[in-house]
Amino acid sequence: MKRIILIPAVILVLCCFSCDNEPYDGEIFIEQPTTGDPTDPVDPVDPVDPVDPNPEPGASLQLNDYDYIKTFSSATGDDTTFITDFVINANNQFLSQNTMFTFLGITVNGVANIIRDENSRVIQIRNSVDGVLVNRTSVIYNLDKLTEITYEDLEDASENFTFSFVHVNNEITRTREETNFSTKFTFDATTSKLVKRETMENGMVIKTENISYDSNGNLTTAVITGQDANTYTYTHDSNTNPLRNSLNDMYVFSILNDEYDDQYEHWQAMIFSPNNVTNVTTQQGSSNLNIQYDANNRILTRNGTIFTSVPTISDGTTITIDETFQYIN
Repeated sequence: MKRIILIPAVILVLCCFSCDNEPYDGEIFIEQPTTGDPTDPVDPVDPVDPVDPNPEPGASLQLNDYDYIKTFSSATGDDTTFITDFVINANNQFLSQNTMFTFLGITVNGVANIIRDENSRVIQIRNSVDGVLVNRTSVIYNLDKLTEITYEDLEDASENFTFSFVHVNNEITRTREETNFSTKFTFDATTSKLVKRETMENGMVIKTENISYDSNGNLTTAVITGQDANTYTYTHDSNTNPLRNSLNDMYVFSILNDEYDDQYEHWQAMIFSPNNVTNVTTQQGSSNLNIQYDANNRILTRNGTIFTSVPTISDGTTITIDETFQYIN
């Protein structure tokens, strides 16, 4: 997978960057939302619009800056490092990601910009490397339902593709054009959180992910059967996760844009859980994370070792993360 994109992936995103994933700078106009609440996109009519189980926190939890460093260290001594700065606007929305990527002594700089419409919906992501626009992802909606995602590689048109989506009650089926693969996403009818993702080839299920949450809405377990079988377990503190407030309006987009070989569980737990992840356990091992808080119980730093089972990352790779959170007051 050649895509260079934030999230979902992010965004993105966040705890599962691989050597395939990274990030346009340039003169880009980013629309500011004029209606709606970007941190709580609740729509009781839409069964896949996430419902907040808890009240929204005050302005003291609004991020001014968020920085993330991730390093992959191999047994041969070769390190791959991502140093990422997330740009957040005055509405506490994530606008762009600036990333420095170093591999085998070579460093490149990437920027991913998020473009929103007047209702705060993500309509495009533009990615550049060293100041050159390399790809963009465009999003189409119909009556507020995401119906199409188109990826354009501006350097290699053979990498272009389109995802098409069909909505039926609390299920969304995604088809990737000109392939035999499709994915069915099932959302809980009450909470609107993703509870199952099934990957199909020629109509046959080859991989199933069952996702569970605690009473606060934190992602606690993900059990994968079929290809890349594994079990992920997450524990959380009782303090508010500031990342969710800045990125919550990208929830559905980030899920539906997730590729077959991406690791959904990690970044969904870290970004979209109401509380902060304190430990991650997979079949490869248990994380060793150190977390610091301020006097108001706001997370300030989180760093240490994590484990993954992303197929593109070898078992002998050590992964460390280092996060810093800064607030507007």
